[in-house]
Amino acid sequence: MKNNNFYKNLIENNLNPFILFDNNGDLQEFNKEAEFLFNTVSPKELYSLAIQYASHSFGFEYKFINLKYGQNNYYAILVGYLNENEIGIQLYKEICTELLTKKMNNIEFVNIFSLIEISKTTTLLQNTKIQEIYDVSIPEIKININEFLLTLNNCFTLFKQSSYLKIKISLEIGEYEIIKKKKYQIIFIKFINNKKITIDREFEYQAHKAHINLFVQDKTIKLKFPMIL
Repeated sequence: MKNNNFYKNLIENNLNPFILFDNNGDLQEFNKEAEFLFNTVSPKELYSLAIQYASHSFGFEYKFINLKYGQNNYYAILVGYLNENEIGIQLYKEICTELLTKKMNNIEFVNIFSLIEISKTTTLLQNTKIQEIYDVSIPEIKININEFLLTLNNCFTLFKQSSYLKIKISLEIGEYEIIKKKKYQIIFIKFINNKKITIDREFEYQAHKAHINLFVQDKTIKLKFPMIL
């Protein structure tokens, strides 16, 4: 039996704002983070955002877009509706920029392709067929090497029982991150395997320590981080 009170409290205490509208754009429900968000953007504007990015049929859809309201940046939204009477939206708050700004002295130049090779060797993916699609034009960049490598190790450990793994490294076209008023391009590392992926809070925490935005969907993990030169 589902515990509806648990789910309600989970949404209420979420760090990301959640809002539910009726089909006229009037507020039905919202959590504490959404209440703070209303201080910098109107519910009407957020309803328009939900309508703009909603799927053409019933269901839920992620959109990775950069938004800024007040002092907070958001890197993605989830929009969904199961009937014609209600539509919900959740905004995903960017926290890595703040961490990175505070810890700029802990980063140094490295070749991320070399870190991939080190991590593969460390985790011993001997029975996994690996397909690699790399944009080799990406230069050495500044990152926290130790934390980044630990995050990669966590990723590869998930694929020890997989027979196939595809790794793609490239620039995220049209996306940027602003750090200390300077614009940086975004690099992504995408892992696609043949088994469904689940991660825990410790995995997520490690990614945040490495200043990485983490996306998990079905059989795919995507790591996104700024290209600091």
